[in-house]
Amino acid sequence: MEREFPAWLCALLYPAGLVYRSGVVLRNRLYRRGALPIHRLDIPVVSVGNLTLGGTGKTPFVAYLAARLRESGRRVAVASRGYGGFPQHSPLVVSDGSGPVVSAREAGDEPVLLAQALPSVGVVVCRDRAAAARTARDKLRADLVLLDDGFQHRRLARDLDLLLVAAGERFGNGRMLPCGPLREPLGEIERCDALVVTGAVEELSQAAEQVRRLLRQMKLDRAVFLAQRRLDGFVRLDTDERVEPESLKGMRALAFCGIARPLSFESDLRTHGVELIDTLRFRDHQILGAAEVETIRKAVSRSRPDVVITTEKDRVRLGSLRLTSPVYAARVRMLLPDEEGFLSLVTKRISEADRHPAGPRR
Repeated sequence: MEREFPAWLCALLYPAGLVYRSGVVLRNRLYRRGALPIHRLDIPVVSVGNLTLGGTGKTPFVAYLAARLRESGRRVAVASRGYGGFPQHSPLVVSDGSGPVVSAREAGDEPVLLAQALPSVGVVVCRDRAAAARTARDKLRADLVLLDDGFQHRRLARDLDLLLVAAGERFGNGRMLPCGPLREPLGEIERCDALVVTGAVEELSQAAEQVRRLLRQMKLDRAVFLAQRRLDGFVRLDTDERVEPESLKGMRALAFCGIARPLSFESDLRTHGVELIDTLRFRDHQILGAAEVETIRKAVSRSRPDVVITTEKDRVRLGSLRLTSPVYAARVRMLLPDEEGFLSLVTKRISEADRHPAGPRR
């Protein structure tokens, strides 16, 4: 588990936490009673989200699912809030399916990364995901919208709600912010249609069993799937050369990242034989400007690594970066052991939505 919540911090922020929890509970209650409006599209909507703070592998999982849906013949578009970019109060098209046309500073790192990874999938960002989804349908001619980090965005009805759970943390101590990792009460799991446990292969089975045990205690019948986080190789930043995961084995490396779970990234490198002699950790979604680049340069000068390694997500936030050591971005992909069962569930829900476009959706 990577997050700790000190007792002194919980005590200091308890009043604020009580207000936050009360607000979340009230908001969910109003949605359940129909007091807050839910907007419905006439095309299928699939949501990928989590109940905790970031770090469940949403971006590689959304990339995986979008690619599979595109392969099945759907015209897919991703609707995202665009964390890390300028707040977009009106829809901004990041990609029409031919690659990103805006920067990470404007749209956020994850939407730009998805636009790069999915050249045939549209990407739209907006604080109002319903508006982003309508833009994807009307301007990009999407016939299916995939909500990135959509579990808490209840203004848009969805035909399938997928809840990602990080194997290393699961639901932490079961408490809401600021004393725990939960964005909502644990009981809100009931809103999801299926859970996907993500992480390294060695931790998945035990974590999945603990999730199933929790579901039994809550008397909830939900499918649980596994998604293995796999290091799929590296891309050299100055040449775009792609190399295999084993190609950097035995090399002395400096690793830097600005992601929610830096330990997972560093662990993946060590698992593939990379010798980490120094690490730098920035805030999640932090723009890597001149000050951060200078910090990286000083660390390289100090430790003199054979290579410098970062993440794909950090790569899209970097400007030009020239160092005395070659710089690589680690490529992470998701692998589902029960891919057939998972895609069967997805296909079934989408087919139902196609047959009944005006039917009841949550």
